[in-house]
This record gives sequence, C-alpha cells and structure tokens, in this order.
Amino acid sequence: MSGAADLISVIIPTCNRRQSLVRVLHSLDRQEKEGRPFEVIVADDGSTDDTMAALTKSALSFSFPFDCLAQERRGPAAARNAALRRAAGRIVLFLNDDCLAAPDLLARHRAMHGRFGDSAVLGRIAWSPEIELRPEIRALIDHYYFPYEQISDHENVNFAFFITGNLSLPRAWVLKAGGFDEDFREASCEDIELGYRLYRAGLPMRYDPGALAYHLHRLDFDDLFDRQRKFAYWLAIFLKKHPQAKAYYAGLPAENDYFFVPKHECLHLLLRYAAHRGFREALRSGES
Repeated sequence: MSGAADLISVIIPTCNRRQSLVRVLHSLDRQEKEGRPFEVIVADDGSTDDTMAALTKSALSFSFPFDCLAQERRGPAAARNAALRRAAGRIVLFLNDDCLAAPDLLARHRAMHGRFGDSAVLGRIAWSPEIELRPEIRALIDHYYFPYEQISDHENVNFAFFITGNLSLPRAWVLKAGGFDEDFREASCEDIELGYRLYRAGLPMRYDPGALAYHLHRLDFDDLFDRQRKFAYWLAIFLKKHPQAKAYYAGLPAENDYFFVPKHECLHLLLRYAAHRGFREALRSGES
C-alpha cells in the first residue's frame, strides 16, 4: 500500500449539487495511472437534496478510497477544514463540486509538486463544452471569476489567484496556517484569505494552465450581479482582517470605497437594471 508521501487527498466541499457532484466523482475515477494513488473526501455542508444517500450508493463503484462527512450548514471553509482533518495525503487538492476533472488532472498536479517541491499549484477551470453561455457573459466571468489570462508569471503567482476550485498544496502548510477562516460563511474570499496567510508564511504558488477542470455551472447576468455583491462584501471583511493586504491585492484603487461608481450615467444604468429585474420578476410570478 502507498504511504501518505505518495497519496493525494482530493477534498470537495458540497451543498445541494448532488447531480454535478456525482459526475465529478466519476471523472476522478477515470484518472490516469500517473495521478494515482489518491483518495477523495467529500464534505457535505448541510445539503437538503439527498446528497449523502447518493454518495453512499455511488461509493461502492469507485476505484479510489472514498470518504464523506456531513455537517450543519457552516460554509465551505468549515467543510474543507473538516475534510482536512480526515485527509491522509501529504498533498491536498481542493476541487469544486461542479468541476469535472480532466483525465490527467491529478497527474499534472503531482508532476508540478515533483518539480517544484513545497508550493501551491493552481490549475485552470475552463468551461465545459456542454455549457452554452452568451459571449458577453463568458467574457465577464473570465474577467471577474476565472481571470487566468491575467497571470503573467506562471512560477510566481499572486495570492489573489488562490482559487480553490482547482488548487493543490502540501497539507502540512494548510494545517500550520490554521486552515480556512470559518468566519467566511459563504463561498467567497475564504480561499483568497487563506492564500494571503500562506503567501505571508512564504509558500510560493505556481500555475499550470494544462491542469484542467471543466466547469458545469450555468450562469446568467443576474447570477453574476449577485455574486459580485457577495464578493465585494467578503472582500471588505478580508481587508478588515488584513489591512496590509491592500498594498498587494491586484487591481484595487486607492479610494476607501473600492467599488465606488462616480459617473452619473452609471448610477442611472444601475437603477434601470434594478427596475428591469423587478419588472421581469413580476412577469414571471403569475400575479394579476
């Protein structure tokens, strides 16, 4: 049996994404032999869609060691921490529950750690071919949420790109840093906050654009609008906790309100968009 030094622990937090999660697990079952051995630990963060029953049924067919745990809804930071305590591998790979693993995903992460030693390895999240998005929506998502094209130095990546949808690192570094900050109760900035502490502790981050996971989540502009509001809220919490990060965080202007909209025309557009959403909601509601 392989020891912990060879083992990769894949950690997947989940909440109410039973169908996509099962597909993700089966994509891991198809990993190339160079990526093995690995184990998978799923942490269910208060799902109400029978996720645990589906996992128990599916686990019998997996070719890898599999574990799952359930907790009351506390957020993905707490879910990842719970899985970390069960992990046996020297390397942990954090993967989202809606990201299919390419067949060589683990092999590429393993090769990067063999090449660089102690470091975080950022893989790329690309859109699954089965997901249709309007070009303008795809461009907005790629700019705000999957901004891999903004990485200029693949061997010295800024902590702001610490995106745990597809990222691996030595488990000992995460534990020494104290794990994820469970004050972050939503899936927003909890990964960047840990990335900043690891950056301060001296852990470098590398990027392999060929280490692919394919995103299955459908999004429209309303989803982006709500996500951006949530991101800004938790970014403000992060900067309150780490005010010194303002000097390092990519793209932040100098004003106290980082997302201030100074132009009169922009304010009109925002109010018109709010009216558009309300009007559309009423048409869909069936109320007379």
